[in-house]
Amino acid sequence: MLVDAKYRDEQINAADIVTTLLSEFSTITEYRLLQDSLPRRLAGLLKCRCVLFYQQISNTLQFVAGSFDDTPGWSAALLRFARINPIDLHSDLPEARAWRERTIVVVPVSSPAPHALIAAPLLYRQRAIGVLVAIRHDGQERFDWTRDEVVVFEAVAGVVALLLENTRLLERDRERIHELALLNSISSQLHCSMYELQRLRTIVVQRTREIAAVDLCELVELEEGVDQASWIAPSLCEKLFCYFRGQRAFSPLIIERPGDPLHPFVQECLAQLPTNIKTFFALPLLNGREGGKQSGLLRDSRGSAYDFSQEEPKILGIVIGGYYHAWKLRRAEIVLLQVLASQASAVLENTVLMAEVLEARNEARKLLRQVLDDERLKALILECIPSGLVAVDSSGIVTMFNRAASTILGYHPGEVMGQPLHKFLDIRSFSRSHTLPESEQGTDVPRESDTPFYMQGIQGGTLITVDRHDREVVLDIDLLPLRDDLSARVGVLVTFTDVTSVHQLEEEKRRLDRLASLGEMAANVAHEVRNPLASIKISMQMLMDDMAGGIKPSPADEEEVFDWAQEAVSVVLKEVERLDSIVRDLLLFAKPRQLHRVKCSITDVSDRVLQLIQSRCVEANVDVHRVYDSVPDIYVDEGQIEQVLLNIYINALQAMPDGGILTITCHVLAADRAISDGQPIVSSESNQEIYSTARHPYRSSIGEVFQSWLEVSVSDTGSGIPPDQLERIFQPFFTTRAHGIGLGLAITRRLVEDHGGYIRAEGHFGYGATLSVRLPIITNKSNHRD
Repeated sequence: MLVDAKYRDEQINAADIVTTLLSEFSTITEYRLLQDSLPRRLAGLLKCRCVLFYQQISNTLQFVAGSFDDTPGWSAALLRFARINPIDLHSDLPEARAWRERTIVVVPVSSPAPHALIAAPLLYRQRAIGVLVAIRHDGQERFDWTRDEVVVFEAVAGVVALLLENTRLLERDRERIHELALLNSISSQLHCSMYELQRLRTIVVQRTREIAAVDLCELVELEEGVDQASWIAPSLCEKLFCYFRGQRAFSPLIIERPGDPLHPFVQECLAQLPTNIKTFFALPLLNGREGGKQSGLLRDSRGSAYDFSQEEPKILGIVIGGYYHAWKLRRAEIVLLQVLASQASAVLENTVLMAEVLEARNEARKLLRQVLDDERLKALILECIPSGLVAVDSSGIVTMFNRAASTILGYHPGEVMGQPLHKFLDIRSFSRSHTLPESEQGTDVPRESDTPFYMQGIQGGTLITVDRHDREVVLDIDLLPLRDDLSARVGVLVTFTDVTSVHQLEEEKRRLDRLASLGEMAANVAHEVRNPLASIKISMQMLMDDMAGGIKPSPADEEEVFDWAQEAVSVVLKEVERLDSIVRDLLLFAKPRQLHRVKCSITDVSDRVLQLIQSRCVEANVDVHRVYDSVPDIYVDEGQIEQVLLNIYINALQAMPDGGILTITCHVLAADRAISDGQPIVSSESNQEIYSTARHPYRSSIGEVFQSWLEVSVSDTGSGIPPDQLERIFQPFFTTRAHGIGLGLAITRRLVEDHGGYIRAEGHFGYGATLSVRLPIITNKSNHRD
């Protein structure tokens, strides 16, 4: 009975233990002190040898506090059954199992270990904050843990969790209050120094000295022209800036001599520091988006933490400090330094940003002035250009009208701007002298039938219109497309020059040239007509004299008289035919007849003409060589082409009075070859001169580009064409022969050009000549309008 009474007296009572814990420890406000004090007191209250306290750190449970006594050998004995090293949360040890299962784990007495262990999770609001372990050694009177004691231990673990967590939260709130007060103080002082960099540097250094009691302190920056600390080598500053570029928070770098020998960066830094510096720290000033405080210590006004870990940090500066003696920075000091760094970074960044804004504003003003000056210069240039310039948009509305255009047309720019162009300058039907081929206009040339022609490419020509005062003006006009940055057409630039006076002079010159040509024609015609008339007069006069004599010829002379009369009549008829040919050439040159195109073969036409002059070729001892390629049938006026070939063949025969070879070739030319060869004058090489009658033979009358050409070349082996006569052979009334009025090749040229072609002459002086007739291949009669 006495043993049972003693056992009941030694039983632990939950109410007494809870009351004792609350009365003794509820007033402790320092978490570390409470954490260190609880195990010793619990060991006495729970009648156990040792009480241990573990906390979760990462994936392990780590020993943070425990009870001990002064018994010799106790420490060594404790290490035999107390786990000081980190415990894996996934292991089968009692501490790990209690954490995972959120329940008490008791090591039974029958275990091989010489102690009885009980582990309970410390739960606060269903969240585990650690593990409480109590150990009874086999040397104690109370060795086993009874069922009632297990229940009491579970209740004690809950009270311990409550005390620890409340104290931790209270301490954190106290730290937050202190941080906010410090934040307010530092913020007020720093914001008063905003935009004053030197004052800001001084405040940061002063507050750092106050917080950390540092012997040496400086704020180093990368900007040129800023004085750096004399005790910090420039190379060490560069190393520190490179180191902190990888940081994402205001975490300080703390180095203590002698430093870690296995850390090369630490050793490099110590090597560049003065030897009397025993402890060194560096705290980065990051831009606002990069500086988030570790462990949630630095947050914004709404309590939200920033995470910009994916961005490249920008280092605004580094606060460095040094101690002449070994110094351990306390956690509170580090927190205060981080607060200071956060506020200084924000103010420094705002100052830098404001400086950049001011610089950007000044630069923008400078650029604006430059743009305005450029605009004024461009406007002045446009106003001073002597040619009229008019810009229209894609709808034909005038957007620009310079001074020269106003002078030429007589309209004020205010009357024209915003109005359709055709009201003042109708360019919808001007005479186009040239239009670039499609390959030179770009790929975005409109093809819609309702698109104005002046929006379809680069064009130029002459326009006869009237100005505001109804006076006729002649304009040399060009239309150029306007394109934006994406090469899309947005309008047209119309440039024109007043050529009214030039046009009048040209008209006068043409009138004088016509009079001169008329005089030359009259002289040539008179000369050509006089000879036949003289022959006719002489023949008729002699015939009349014989008939008026009244002498009747004898029968023997009657036949001779008849032959003579017949010869005289033949001369008269020949000369009359000559006169008729002259009149016919004059009429054909002055007023050519309308073309009547039919589909025919050029080679067949050539053969018919050669058949007509076959007898003349034999008489002149001229051999004819035909070199015909396979060529398509084309639409031409068959009669006029026969006349063209006849004139050229006869000219070739007349160029070979002593006989020779007449070579006729017929083949197809590509468009690029015809265009390149169709220049008016081609440079002479050796004794070869080349002349072309082409002007703009590249498009049909409906705007279609000719893709292929047919060439008929006629070569002779005569004396050739002198270089000084090559350009004149196609002029009217030019001839080098005693007979003829010089209209053959002029008529030939007129007929070829009426077909849209041209003639190319190659004069090999002394060796012969080649005349090439080039006609566009028209396989569909509707593709060309005469």
